[in-house]
Amino acid sequence: MASLSNFLLLGHTLNRNDDFHNSCNLEDDNLHRLSLAYEKLHTIPKILLQELAPVVRILDLSNNEFENLDFLSEFKSLSTLICDHNRITSDTPIPYMPKLELFWLNHCKVASLYPWARKLQLSCPNLQYLSLMGNPVAPSCLNGGNFYEYWQYRLFIVSLFPKLVHLDDRPVTPDQRKEAERLYRKPLVERLVMKTHANLPEYLRHISDVVSDILTPTPSFVPPPEKNVIV
Repeated sequence: MASLSNFLLLGHTLNRNDDFHNSCNLEDDNLHRLSLAYEKLHTIPKILLQELAPVVRILDLSNNEFENLDFLSEFKSLSTLICDHNRITSDTPIPYMPKLELFWLNHCKVASLYPWARKLQLSCPNLQYLSLMGNPVAPSCLNGGNFYEYWQYRLFIVSLFPKLVHLDDRPVTPDQRKEAERLYRKPLVERLVMKTHANLPEYLRHISDVVSDILTPTPSFVPPPEKNVIV
């Protein structure tokens, strides 16, 4: 797996030899894996986006200071993304990544499950492995959550991702899938919106997202919005 320091050294060599750059760039399997862990980064260096974003499939951004993930839209082939221990919150937009299958977001600052999880569903519709442990959004005995809250959280996430086989620290069972579909069965119109969403141009996806949010009932475990009080 390539690291930031190794790539900067490699990039210096490649810049002096374009023929070597053209011959090895797409053939080296190591260039499909990139680790930027423990680099104290807020964003991706421009040279990496230019040189590696089109070919990287596995990206490790853990233990950094990322709050904005817009740059991920440049990684068109990304299938695995590790973002543990960053400053990502419920307000952090997740770019559209239809090829992403594994997403680790442990020990970040995601505090609100809804509508954040719905937006994640639209951005990463083909997730098979998702881990949110250590976030306020994932109830556990370590953050004051009880079993009922954990169960509702788990079933809601499972209902959003039909291809999900593993959530947090355990696999998704057939019984959990069946119960999730029973509790959070989607209306027909919403299913049609979701089916066409991946084929829409990017400028139309926002409209699709709004329509989907309107059609999706708020889960029963989400507290109602606070009313404004005039003093």
